[in-house]
Amino acid sequence: MDIKVENLYFSYNDKSILEDINLEFKRGNMYALLGRNGSGKTTLIKLILGLLKFKRGVITIEGKNSNEISNKDLSRLIAYVPQNEEAVYGIKVIELVVMGRNPYLGLFDMPSSTEYELAQKSLESLGIGDLAQKGYSEISGGERQLVLIARALVQNTKFILMDEPISNLDIRNQHDVLDKIKNIAKDFNIGIVLSIHDPNLAMRYCNEAVLLKDGKVLHSGKIEEILCQQSLLDVYDMKFEMLNSKNGINFVSL
Repeated sequence: MDIKVENLYFSYNDKSILEDINLEFKRGNMYALLGRNGSGKTTLIKLILGLLKFKRGVITIEGKNSNEISNKDLSRLIAYVPQNEEAVYGIKVIELVVMGRNPYLGLFDMPSSTEYELAQKSLESLGIGDLAQKGYSEISGGERQLVLIARALVQNTKFILMDEPISNLDIRNQHDVLDKIKNIAKDFNIGIVLSIHDPNLAMRYCNEAVLLKDGKVLHSGKIEEILCQQSLLDVYDMKFEMLNSKNGINFVSL
């Protein structure tokens, strides 16, 4: 399965937001969307998810036009992890995760014990099975982000799209979460597309990258081939120095 974006154009109130976007995302890969605020990263994610309707172009999923896929069927193919989610007081972690099974339930169906077992296994696969009975509002920011990923994982989709999933986390939790996301892509053969700000984290955890600027794709491809001083200058309008370390290449802004 893959997701293809062809000649995509989107505008809002006659202002061009995305223009001439041509991309392809494949299962098992981890893609970093890099670019300044307002470059179109979140908009691209929302268009693929069907949360926004594009003006021109085509998005195909498994070879089928996304406009011809029902919301329920689309949610069986692609899951979404937001930057954060408001903590509803009183809801338990397990109850939030089991919501990921909604695409497989009828309108008036209640989750069965099987759904709860799958939700528990999803939490355990991320090392947070002990949080199941805790209140979502009572756990830490890093734990909440892992819970949202568990909810996406139990949805049993081919792709997971993530909108800045680590932006509110400290450095340790950023690495912990990205480690687990990388393992998900590998172990479950799931395609991961995430918007991210730090090119160092993108280089360390992702194998593909899309560099956006002013609604256009400047560079895309294998991350080690396209992420360099010049491409970062193109995207961020600032100079970077490349440093080699035991963890690979690091970029430092000048």
